[in-house]
Amino acid sequence: MSTIGAGYDLSASQFSPDGRVFQVEYAQKAVENSGTVIALRGKDCVVLAVEKLVTSKLYEAGSNRRVFNVDKHIGMAVSGLISDARQIVETARAECANYRSQYGTNIPLKYLNERVSMFMHAYTLYSAVRPFGCSVVLAAYEADGPQMYMIDPSGVSYGYYGCAVGKAKQSAKTEIEKLTLKDMTSDQLVKEAAKIIYQVHDELKDKEFELELSWVGKNTKGIHERVSDAVLQEAEKSAKAAMEDDSDSETEDM
Repeated sequence: MSTIGAGYDLSASQFSPDGRVFQVEYAQKAVENSGTVIALRGKDCVVLAVEKLVTSKLYEAGSNRRVFNVDKHIGMAVSGLISDARQIVETARAECANYRSQYGTNIPLKYLNERVSMFMHAYTLYSAVRPFGCSVVLAAYEADGPQMYMIDPSGVSYGYYGCAVGKAKQSAKTEIEKLTLKDMTSDQLVKEAAKIIYQVHDELKDKEFELELSWVGKNTKGIHERVSDAVLQEAEKSAKAAMEDDSDSETEDM
């Protein structure tokens, strides 16, 4: 890709003649090489699901998690370079602590999203630094209902009802668009999230992966937490059953 940049990709603060910032595009490419992350916002809950790729059988199960507690009421799922993501997690936690120290209450997700996105954007402005090679999804349950935002490496952020980022984001988005999210309960969201992750997983290229699921909503009393082992196993069982049904129907059609 360096030949495409022709010298315009040496600095994050430099535009190419056609108005592109190659360093930001490279950061987005790093995200696209990572496992898929999806987030679904339903009637009274937000569910975060991560396809954590396991590249070695020697890795300890459960290590290098990609779902974090930023504050007790806010969760974050990350896709891309995990080391870069941890820096963003620490920055977000500091923002939450500073807001509580100054105002005596939990930070609204809208404000946290603005501050984290500005922090990520600042790293696209100077030649001495590089953009973060990760995208993050923020989720919370507040007085006016569930909230969710996604932030790109460029610092651009939007609020979503359903979003996907990572290797198979296009396939995941297609599946998410089929759902009626605003009417779905927390249990339905968990099962659909697991089903989508299993559907978009590429078994040929990436054989092993761990499914991470977390939620925040009315059912958790506004606290972000990982789903219980029982719920996770039930969601995985439901997803595998759905995959088998789909493969059986395809076989019958042939």
